[in-house]
Amino acid sequence: TICKFRNTLMEKMLFDKIFAIVKEQMVKNNLILKEGSIVDATLIHSSEPKRKKDKEGKVISNKAADNDATYTSKRGRKYHGFKIHIASDVNGMIKEVITTTAKESDIKQLDKLTEDEKSFVYAKGLSKEKKKSLRKKGIFGGIIERRVRGQKKLRSKQKKNNKKFAKVRAIVELPFAFIKNLMNYTKTRFIGLEKNDQYHLLLATAYNLKRVPNLQKKIGIV
Repeated sequence: TICKFRNTLMEKMLFDKIFAIVKEQMVKNNLILKEGSIVDATLIHSSEPKRKKDKEGKVISNKAADNDATYTSKRGRKYHGFKIHIASDVNGMIKEVITTTAKESDIKQLDKLTEDEKSFVYAKGLSKEKKKSLRKKGIFGGIIERRVRGQKKLRSKQKKNNKKFAKVRAIVELPFAFIKNLMNYTKTRFIGLEKNDQYHLLLATAYNLKRVPNLQKKIGIV
């Protein structure tokens, strides 16, 4: 019965509205902070294409179960599936969530994830143009910098800033750790980008609600 109810909500594409409604109530009660966004993404595995051969050994099919899933590589390792992009506040509460295929760049989702941000953004690997854009809007950019072409090593100031910003960015790892370890979600459970996006919105909503009791104690709300 629960699965049927969930699937009905998914078919009607209602989880984005549910996430937004829950988020709105949490913002009103200071359980989600409007100011400040910490942005990151994580990969979710999907079954890879499997070669099917005929009796003569010829490959007759090499398709994945999910045609929307794509490949990417990270630290020399190949991944196949989707990405969950999120923006959290400084308490690790999820403010925005977007699902893309694995090959999509994290940076391309930044504008959508921080559309209403007016205070500060912590992220990694932004271009100089994007940093300037944030400054023009009066938004502080806590950006972890990487070596550019021709630069042998980071300047001491860059290293110092990276270390300081990394401590703040670590907060966004909390939702991912919770979803993957406590919710046991490391592999897609649905076929297609739209259904997985809806399911990830459900996970984000459930995560935020699960955090409420402890967060109420932390900020002194009875």
